[in-house]
Amino acid sequence: MPKPAAPYWPKPRSPCPDRCAAERVAMRPHRLCLRTCRLCMLLLLPVLALLAPARAADADGPDLVLEVRLGEHLVSDALGAYQHGDDVYLPLGELARMLTIAIRTDAAEGLASGYILDEQRGFRLDLAQRLVIEGERRATFDPARVKRQADDLYVASRLLAQWLPVDLDIDMASLVLRVRAREKLPLQARLERQSRGGTAQHHDGGPASVYARHDTPYALAGMPFIDQTVALDARRRGTTLDYTAYLTADLAGMEAALYLNAGKAAGGATARLTLARNDPDAGLLGPLRARTLQIGSVLAPGVGDIALASTNGTGVAVSNRALGQPARTDRHTLQGDLPPGWDVELYFNDALIGFQQARPDGRYRFDDQPLIYGSNEFRLVFHGPLGQLRIERHSFLIDQAVLAPGAVAYSASLQGDQRGGARALVQAEVGLASQLSASGGVVRLALDGQDKRYANLGLHGYWRALLVDAALARADDGGKLARIGLKTRVGGMALGASHARLDGFVSELFLPGADPLRSRDELRLDGLLPGGGPVPMPLSLQVRRERLVSGATRHEAGARLSAYRQGTAVSAGALWREVDGVRRADGSVQASRRVAGIGVSGQLQVAIVPDAAVSALALAADKFVGDGYLLNAAVTRTFADRELRWSASLNKGVGSVGVGLNAFYTSRGDYGAGVQLFMAIGQEPRSGRWLHDAVPMAATGAASVRVFLDKNRNGVMDGDDEPIKGAGFAVNGGTHLARSGADGVVYLNRLPAHQHVAIAVDPATLEDPQWQAREPGRRLVPRPGKVSRLEIAIGITGEIDGTTYLMGAGGKRGMGDFELELLDRRGTLVGKTTSTADGYYVLGGVAPGDYLLRLAPAQLARLGLQDSGMHLITIDPAGNIVNGKDFHVTK
Repeated sequence: MPKPAAPYWPKPRSPCPDRCAAERVAMRPHRLCLRTCRLCMLLLLPVLALLAPARAADADGPDLVLEVRLGEHLVSDALGAYQHGDDVYLPLGELARMLTIAIRTDAAEGLASGYILDEQRGFRLDLAQRLVIEGERRATFDPARVKRQADDLYVASRLLAQWLPVDLDIDMASLVLRVRAREKLPLQARLERQSRGGTAQHHDGGPASVYARHDTPYALAGMPFIDQTVALDARRRGTTLDYTAYLTADLAGMEAALYLNAGKAAGGATARLTLARNDPDAGLLGPLRARTLQIGSVLAPGVGDIALASTNGTGVAVSNRALGQPARTDRHTLQGDLPPGWDVELYFNDALIGFQQARPDGRYRFDDQPLIYGSNEFRLVFHGPLGQLRIERHSFLIDQAVLAPGAVAYSASLQGDQRGGARALVQAEVGLASQLSASGGVVRLALDGQDKRYANLGLHGYWRALLVDAALARADDGGKLARIGLKTRVGGMALGASHARLDGFVSELFLPGADPLRSRDELRLDGLLPGGGPVPMPLSLQVRRERLVSGATRHEAGARLSAYRQGTAVSAGALWREVDGVRRADGSVQASRRVAGIGVSGQLQVAIVPDAAVSALALAADKFVGDGYLLNAAVTRTFADRELRWSASLNKGVGSVGVGLNAFYTSRGDYGAGVQLFMAIGQEPRSGRWLHDAVPMAATGAASVRVFLDKNRNGVMDGDDEPIKGAGFAVNGGTHLARSGADGVVYLNRLPAHQHVAIAVDPATLEDPQWQAREPGRRLVPRPGKVSRLEIAIGITGEIDGTTYLMGAGGKRGMGDFELELLDRRGTLVGKTTSTADGYYVLGGVAPGDYLLRLAPAQLARLGLQDSGMHLITIDPAGNIVNGKDFHVTK
């Protein structure tokens, strides 16, 4: 049977002697788990970190980093939190600040004070007295439900929801905190005020898309960031010791990524090196306008119907396709680096569809994942051997997606593998019309020990809600393929169908065999289960029918259904096949929930046809037993070999070093134990201090930002300029946890690589309300192993206020909704605002200088009004406040 193009749903697996379903579940707290785990986790030793004095990057940092959403609005993508027992502890002061609730905390004194929504509803929290006051209500609370940290008071989310007018729902699978307001929050009122009012600078709001780009120059050689692992595993059959490292840095004016693996389990020493340039603005190779250039160990893209995405090989690759975006409208391959001992789960539209462990080459790859019409939300959830957790999201909208007329997208690669085989491809797509594009190219690869060459052509277009894709391919031996596919949406379901016709055609996607494939028909349905009620239940169905040259047929059908409700997650899948008249079917069910502070998970694998039987059963539990320490225990039973296996581990995956201990025992008398450490290491470029962390850093970018008060207004920190302490930042619109130190420097870590990242000062964190950044923000493209340096100048600004009056026979009265404009010496509009209902206005953030303030002439002409004239305004270098600049309007 030809190799399936992609795993459409999790397929049940039979545990092997070196993997156990119980540990697979045990090592995955708070979520579904399909993985097959290693019995012994690895020892991780920070060898290179011992060469120099080091400081923890986040030694006492939060256990979790949550994305905060208010409805569909992203409030922050980085809110620190702690998990203890059956609850998650959220920072009271930081969350209140995000929602603009007037509560401030004093972590050192264990106090919080302010008010909720209005000053009549005062709020005070006294941790020492175990007392909280809300308006006229006084109550006591369990002090164990409030955790005092250096930066804030962390309150159990369920208790915090009782104090604040919000409901807090935490989705541990995706690390998202969803806030539902029970009353209108000040955040909404603030946005309304901003729409009426304004600042003198950047009156258009300064969207991140127009931030000036800040380029980070490449170095000849740079200090690397290193994720390193040393593993010691002692079993009945012997002991192994392994070391791996993943290093990223600038080298020879390019991005360098070096992977090393040495030890008994690795079978010796291996290494791979990649040099690359990546630019999302297509600024590489001059007229080629490339976005990606790779030399060394490269990953070549796949080609529809012909080639899978390549494994490691030495060569060169170049492309101008958008970074991270699918090159095809029907399938997409997700791949990347994965440290030893880690694994990754793949979710598609909130349903778990795949799992992989780190390969010997330190990478993962999910080949040719089907894309549906509409939204395609992929979520990669990475799990470390010591309980570390990291999430990546990739969103693709497949509806009317073809190239603009005249636009060209291309990719080319040349690659050789260790066995002497060669792979080369050139593929291009050109926009023909607003709804039609064409593609084509050539491919050379080794298949079954033979050198094969292919040529392919394709057309892609849409009409209303119908997306059509047609393709032709021909091999050098005369084999031919023709395929047509369509995607659309019927009601709330995405529908995809395709028909392929083959004539002696074989490739990596249609493997050769004794009875070649003649045709393949596929039908796929994705969406929410109809009639599911208030619980969304993602449903996926697929049917495949294949006809062989001999006239025989093969059939395959699968289904996947998931659900999540009030902390309980359930997923079930089944797969049925018929080959040569032989039918087989199997399935699996997974579930997880937290009960009384203990995470309980389970997995059941069953055979359905020809004989119904239970294949494997696994149960696991986990519990936090201290700050950052997680205790796991599991038991599994595999019925084919009648083996019972117990395992346990104690892990600390936060702080500067990750530490873990584990042990297992089986009913067959096998046993083993392991001890491990993990450390990521890097250097902060300004101070030269070393950073340690228990979570990998080498694959992401970082920025060292200095904030200073620019007294002489030259944009450079010199003379009497002063660093600003305690400044916070918005990264891509979300609040970042870090704050600037006494030197005005803040280190922003784990920025997404090869993407535009907008960095701006959060004005609410500046000490003086008259301070304002001279630029709305900067846009940079972080790269792995490199810390971008950024200087942000803060200027002293002034403020103007007054009242707009309407003059009449009865005298004057305050009149609102008048538009006011501020012009600089050149007559350029630099600020605007609108007076409130009583005529009062405030225009803040005015930089020192001379200005003219006027009522908008267009509005006066439209209303048939005239005013008393303009005001000449001078803001001095100290940032003065100019009061009483009134306007009198007559009919």
